[in-house]
Amino acid sequence: MVLLGRYLSPFVRRVATTMNLYGLAFEHRPLLAFGDDKDVIRQWNPVGRVPTLVLDDGEAVVDSAAILDYLDRLVGPERALTPAEEPDRHRMLSLLGIATGAVEKAVLTVYEVRHRPEEKRHAPWVELCARQARDGFHYLEARIRGPWMNGETLSQADVTAVCYWDFVKVANPELAAAMTCPGLDALSERANAMPAFADTRPDA
Repeated sequence: MVLLGRYLSPFVRRVATTMNLYGLAFEHRPLLAFGDDKDVIRQWNPVGRVPTLVLDDGEAVVDSAAILDYLDRLVGPERALTPAEEPDRHRMLSLLGIATGAVEKAVLTVYEVRHRPEEKRHAPWVELCARQARDGFHYLEARIRGPWMNGETLSQADVTAVCYWDFVKVANPELAAAMTCPGLDALSERANAMPAFADTRPDA
């Protein structure tokens, strides 16, 4: 299998980290979702987005949630990091949805700061995105139940929370500094001590 996309993308990273935890071999191609790389990505994903996972038969699975679902089914319910049975499954998916919403808003603030001239930024909209990101991460912070998000066992909630939180600290340190999340900091430190996470940790 081939995973397309840079690990700075929190969505690419959560897929790669999950594959590491599952012991699934893959080739990583750190392609950018813009510029010349976008045309390469379009060979498998018509909208040129990452992550894209190219399977051994040449078929592609796109979008990190879809890829994680594919990987969970590949390794089976006994090893899957997302519960297969209710009510744990919908509770986990809801948590992942809030986490994804928070990091998507954080990504928008990064685009505004890095790519839009200051005179063209709409400050109220940027602040709304920042508030939604803060609210989402504080929600995650409040739901840490032990050494891992759900207590004693590592789950997809941990993979996703760590990859998303690490992204904000790297890509928008000002936004991260505006949040008080010692639990997420501790979760990140614990997770990144593991090779599965350390091998995918972005620098910038």
